[in-house]
Amino acid sequence: MADFDWKATIGAVAPGLATALGGPLAGAAVKVIADKVFGNPNASEADIAAELASGMLTGEQIRALKQAEMEMQVEMARVDQASDAAYLADTDSARKQTVALAQAGSGISWAPVVISALIVGGFFTCVYMLFLVERNWDERTANLLNVLFGALTVSFTQVANYWLGSSAGSKRAGDAVRKIAEQAGAK
Repeated sequence: MADFDWKATIGAVAPGLATALGGPLAGAAVKVIADKVFGNPNASEADIAAELASGMLTGEQIRALKQAEMEMQVEMARVDQASDAAYLADTDSARKQTVALAQAGSGISWAPVVISALIVGGFFTCVYMLFLVERNWDERTANLLNVLFGALTVSFTQVANYWLGSSAGSKRAGDAVRKIAEQAGAK
């Protein structure tokens, strides 16, 4: 059975674990499968392949595999949530530092305002020059404006996120938790 694809067998029962097997979480997925399904957390991929090649999964093993997949998804959601929390704490720390500098009367507290104004001004200047000025730009100048516009577009987004906030990380974490809850409810 040299051509036996044990990962396809796992994928038929627990596609989330099978996906993890093909990526940077392969080691964690193998450990989860080995522990939850075969009772040996130290088993290697070769051990799992040999075990699966020797016969079909029992009902109990299928149930354990699905449970392991759900637990791994919950753990990944926790990791994502912790990452988002660290990002938000970092952002909060930067904003608190700016407030503390302003309260102390430091001129440095104006840096975010000045930088933001320069970026917003540069962005709209590029928009004006690229899209509203009727002129035949030479290729070098047009390329330079396009590169500058691309960089300012990214920076403009960061400025807007700084002053208005961003809920992208919160949305991703909420979607992950919602998906896990839906999967748990369907079983």
